[in-house]
Amino acid sequence: MNIDLNAIIENPIIPTTANFANPANYEPEPLRAPLPKAEAYPVDALGDILGKAANALHETIKAPLTLCCQSVLASASLAAQAHYDVVLPWGEKKPLSLYLLTVAESGERKSGVDDVVLGAAKAQERQQMELYETNQEQYTNDLALWKAANDEANKDASRKKGQAASDFGAAAKHQAEQKPEAPIMPLRFVSEPTVEGLYKLMAIGQPSIGLFSDEAGLLIGGHALNSDNALKTMARWCKLWDGAAFDRVRGGDGSGVLYGRRLALHQLAQPDVMAQLLGDRMANGQGLLARCLVAWPESTIGIRHISSFEQPRDRPEVKRLFAKLKLLTEAEPRTGKSKQELDPVELPLSDDAKALAIEAINQFETLMQKGNDLSELRDRTSKALENACRIAGVLTVVEAGLSARVIDADRLGRALIIVQWYLAETLRIRGAAVIPQSVSDAESLSIWLQNRGYKAFRTAPILTKGPSQLRNKKRLDGAIKELVDNGYIQPNEVGTIVDGVSAKKSWSVLHVV
Repeated sequence: MNIDLNAIIENPIIPTTANFANPANYEPEPLRAPLPKAEAYPVDALGDILGKAANALHETIKAPLTLCCQSVLASASLAAQAHYDVVLPWGEKKPLSLYLLTVAESGERKSGVDDVVLGAAKAQERQQMELYETNQEQYTNDLALWKAANDEANKDASRKKGQAASDFGAAAKHQAEQKPEAPIMPLRFVSEPTVEGLYKLMAIGQPSIGLFSDEAGLLIGGHALNSDNALKTMARWCKLWDGAAFDRVRGGDGSGVLYGRRLALHQLAQPDVMAQLLGDRMANGQGLLARCLVAWPESTIGIRHISSFEQPRDRPEVKRLFAKLKLLTEAEPRTGKSKQELDPVELPLSDDAKALAIEAINQFETLMQKGNDLSELRDRTSKALENACRIAGVLTVVEAGLSARVIDADRLGRALIIVQWYLAETLRIRGAAVIPQSVSDAESLSIWLQNRGYKAFRTAPILTKGPSQLRNKKRLDGAIKELVDNGYIQPNEVGTIVDGVSAKKSWSVLHVV
């Protein structure tokens, strides 16, 4: 084949956009990493009571099995935390409280599962609330009578001249002893309390509380976790997880310290909502998420076919769990100086369990070394053995009941299997949950442009009328760069007419996120 070089030189091929495929025909790059397939929850490690109940709930309600496991473990923690503390291998005493977070799509039947597993505690709460209202009314009347009698006694004392100071003291002491005692509010469940609200509830109510909700958006998007309150709220939750006293010092409405209080937590939310918490820098840096057991189950929507309707409460496995939790919920816990100050029984590890704990903590330490599997999860891994001991304690109390006095190696071994699954789950969802700000801003910008039908745009309308977070020039520039780099938009030539204006900078929309 002869090539005419002179012809090529005289008539060069000048590359133009016409020589290439239209960029809009290309598939853009994803802005965030896809979520890898989840490993199966080690449900057998939960044991014959919790594990079999979780399977029964999964089979009848058709919710994801992992979601069912999260719910039964959370309900068991709430029931057990009032009665026992775990003694860690190094001697510290800690609550059996567990903090669980579950990511689940709308329609995954979150409330259906929670309604069953929390039935015992909620039934008792409702029953006691009716009695509490009657007792509170009686207390109000008795207090009014006491105040009237106290005022009259003080008047009589002031009229009696020459009465000894000791007589005044004796009279005052007698009146104080006769003062009626307020009933304890039986409220056990809260969904979106502020720190101040939680303190007030624990001051007048049950010492063992469950911060449970199948709509965690109420909490994550609410007053307790807004920009002004998030730090103190998360710090307080961490303190309660540690078993610390709940102290509050205020000039206006008084001060105090609450001892022996316990808080279990299970929050379920849709992916976009929970991602806000999982990706929050404060929640990660401050230590809250290091204490949490997080799961993002595979959806069962679309494959929940049935041959007949079955009530989950009719399954013997669920009845057995209900009976166990009912016994723990209704049993009076051991208390200290008052009925509201828990003094839980200590639950130490057996010698075999301690030996297993030493082996486990050494393995965790090796896995945290630079370059190893858990090097990026040092905060979670450093809490892994403690969470395993807590889970083992919960398994012990549910399976052995109120006669439990020691955690054996079998239950700790099962708990370690469960904790290892949570660590692997955290690694799996980390890329999908921890999203850079520029990426979330890019997604917001793309959706905003689509909703308004923009095919080309300038920055001016977005800076004045766009999403609130993008009315910041630096953040808007970052979002635009993400969309350009990944093929969702492309820059226009200088002088392109957009919105009737010859724009120095403008972009054309090629794809939508």
